[in-house]
Amino acid sequence: MQDRELVAAIVNGDPDGLAEAYDRYAASLYAYCRSMLPDSLPPGEAADAVADTFTIAVAKLEGLRDPNQLGSWLHAVARNECLRRLGAAGLAADAAGLASGGAVPRVSPPDALRERVLQAGTDNTPTGRADRVTVTHRAGAFGRTGFPKPIIPPGPRWWHEVRRHPRAVAGVGALGVALVAGGIAVLLIAGGTHRARASTVALGEGSFGTSAGPSSQAGGQSSPGRGPTPASGSPSTATSPPDGPTAGLSTSPDPPRSSGPTRSSPSPSPSPSPSPSPSPSPSPSPSPSPSSSPPPTPGTLRVTPNKLVLSAVKGQPASGTFIVTAVGGPVNFAITSSNGSVTVSPASGSLRAAGSWITVTVTVRSNVALNARLTVKPENLVVTVQFTIKV
Repeated sequence: MQDRELVAAIVNGDPDGLAEAYDRYAASLYAYCRSMLPDSLPPGEAADAVADTFTIAVAKLEGLRDPNQLGSWLHAVARNECLRRLGAAGLAADAAGLASGGAVPRVSPPDALRERVLQAGTDNTPTGRADRVTVTHRAGAFGRTGFPKPIIPPGPRWWHEVRRHPRAVAGVGALGVALVAGGIAVLLIAGGTHRARASTVALGEGSFGTSAGPSSQAGGQSSPGRGPTPASGSPSTATSPPDGPTAGLSTSPDPPRSSGPTRSSPSPSPSPSPSPSPSPSPSPSPSPSPSSSPPPTPGTLRVTPNKLVLSAVKGQPASGTFIVTAVGGPVNFAITSSNGSVTVSPASGSLRAAGSWITVTVTVRSNVALNARLTVKPENLVVTVQFTIKV
């Protein structure tokens, strides 16, 4: 049966449709769940995820808009079930870090899993129906096309972006630190130059104020013809000679001598000190130019499973699926077939981030049995397709 016919049979409660769907997709689903779930979880978690996937299919396949996408739909449900188990186990990992590079080992579902799936899907007792309702409710919401809405892995969304692009985030952080440091340096340099100039002006004003101070305290300037006032004993600027040469000021002539004995006192005004020349301000160093973020590291490909066993009645096509996953970064892929009777869809594409994946559908149209090889580039990974004719 084709995928469309399988969906119709499962929706109508036909056990044969569920059994054929299990035989066609259980191996790839189990291998995919084993690759997503770490070894720290119990070994039966992958089998439980596959069993719950088929239980959800019995209840939710009726809403699938395109029944020919049965394989992709089952893998989407299985991915959510694996992520839900990771969240329940408290593992802070997302799809980008769930699987390390390398080939996935060939694994087969447990022998008892097939009977478990068929019994859970066809059990119409109150207990069986209650179990299906519980599993289906736990699966969450489904979109308009019938596909499940993706579960967001544990942790805030910004943290997943940081983990997917660590180098870009490090570059942005370094740029921010450089800009802040440059801004602080510019502020310090500009503030130091302003303070130096202000100090220079203050010193100059202080020297002139000092030389004029005694005259104002003595009650004003005296003319050169007046003699010193004996009562005050404080000579004015015009009558008292300075102690030494004064820079920038002219010295006054000797004061006239009075007829009587007078006391002369030295001038209390100190000579003004030369104004310090303003120190040259260093030119501000240019702030570092922002560097562009490094491009993301290209990733590698991983296929699951690497062997498909298909069969069909003579004259009828057979189909199966496998998963192509990006590991470590974005990557483009292309798939070629060694036999013209074996086609794939899509034959090429782009996985834009580590952990992203796509379901590839393989279709065989042949009247004879055959073996074919599918090559997934650029890694040259091989998926073997074995096709037989049903009697």
